[in-house]
Amino acid sequence: MIAENSAKSTVNIDATKAKKIWIHCNSCFEHYVNEKAVIFLLACQHVICEKCVTASLGRIPGDAPTYVCPICQKMVRGRQVNNALPSNLKGMFHPAPWHDGLQHDLIDSFQRANFRNLEKFILKKEKEEQKLDKDLLLARGVCQKQYLEQHRLRRMLRELKFRVRKISQQVKIKKRKLAQFRRAQRSISVSKKKAETQITKHSLPEVKSVPITSFVHHNNYSFDL
Repeated sequence: MIAENSAKSTVNIDATKAKKIWIHCNSCFEHYVNEKAVIFLLACQHVICEKCVTASLGRIPGDAPTYVCPICQKMVRGRQVNNALPSNLKGMFHPAPWHDGLQHDLIDSFQRANFRNLEKFILKKEKEEQKLDKDLLLARGVCQKQYLEQHRLRRMLRELKFRVRKISQQVKIKKRKLAQFRRAQRSISVSKKKAETQITKHSLPEVKSVPITSFVHHNNYSFDL
């Protein structure tokens, strides 16, 4: 609370500038009190800065320049808005013309037109700001969804990496078991071959076949013995 009070106390409000805040370029809305650009009052009753107006030199040397107003597109004379303005033109910017007995109807009409123009610009900027706020909220929501989606994908990626490591370990274990099985099969086959070789070496010699003499069969004689 103290910080807020101290911050507010440092803001200096210039009453003189506040009375001139309505003076602005009717095209780009640059304010006269900012003193960033030269402001002209044109004969068509429009206030334009040097950046927005097109100036042309006079026909003869010493002749006042002419300006093409970007608002009404008329070629008119103009004067720079400052303390050197003629009194009849300077009075158009008087903060209280009725106090000094000026023709305040014309002055009021001029100033009100500028106020309305400035209010329209402010309303336009407020709408643009509201749209930007909505777009910002929408973008924030999209970013939040994207963040949650990325968080979910990262979690899935970690789970997949864990599964890959687990499967890799299982594959290694199966490969080791398969290699052990193959080594056992090879050792068994080698043992069988050795056993067969030993049996072959110690087997009995082959028995030669001996011819057998059989009886000679004669004709069958029938008698008692």
